[in-house]
Amino acid sequence: MSVWLRDRSPALQWIEVEGLLHDFEVWTLAAEDTGEVPLDVVLVEPAREFSDLYRLVDVRAGRDVRVSIPAKPGFLKAVRLAASLGLPVRLLPGQPAGEVLDELQEALAFYLRDSMVEAPIEFFHSALAWLNGASTGSLWRVLEKDPAVYQRDTVDVTRSQPSNLGIDPSEDFGAVFLGRLITSGAECASCPWCHFCAGYFKWPDPDYSCTGVKLLFSALRAAVDEIEDDLSAFETQSAGSQSSL
Repeated sequence: MSVWLRDRSPALQWIEVEGLLHDFEVWTLAAEDTGEVPLDVVLVEPAREFSDLYRLVDVRAGRDVRVSIPAKPGFLKAVRLAASLGLPVRLLPGQPAGEVLDELQEALAFYLRDSMVEAPIEFFHSALAWLNGASTGSLWRVLEKDPAVYQRDTVDVTRSQPSNLGIDPSEDFGAVFLGRLITSGAECASCPWCHFCAGYFKWPDPDYSCTGVKLLFSALRAAVDEIEDDLSAFETQSAGSQSSL
């Protein structure tokens, strides 16, 4: 990792570090070596590794640091601690089921309601922006899994993201993949979130049921509606106060 920390190649946009959070010496070195290249620290077993996130406190003083957390049972501990340390989070939901879907709902509530959350928690952050009309790109791009855009210099690219699945790199990966799913009869055709998701939750198993995921997006929609209602009520109250002066 020390070689990458000192890499000044303009092609290097960030360093993705996986499986080293337990190594005290690595993070001591990273804290001493300041630089412009951000670090993306990927947890492998978040329920077990979360307490090691404290090792990133000194590192972030010298360079940008983000934590990527796979949605595995117990991952919420890592999300809460990362947020308390002011670290941005990228949640990697995969194809969640059962208790993980329940934990994702808890994580969303934490992101929306807890005062300690100051840095973005993706993909919630961009989903809310998209629901408010922002041009965020698809979930493939939000989570940096679009192989046509995010190229990783690693010995095992397919483990962390799909290949291009025969899709021309000049095309919009998410749009083409979604089109294939709809043509094959997938439930995406009637899903109100399909243009943001772009079939993300249908990889690698296209038969995965998105029922729980749709509930998660519905909770996001409800949060946006609540914010809009609060703003409307505030504007009405402000207008009434001014007219009474």
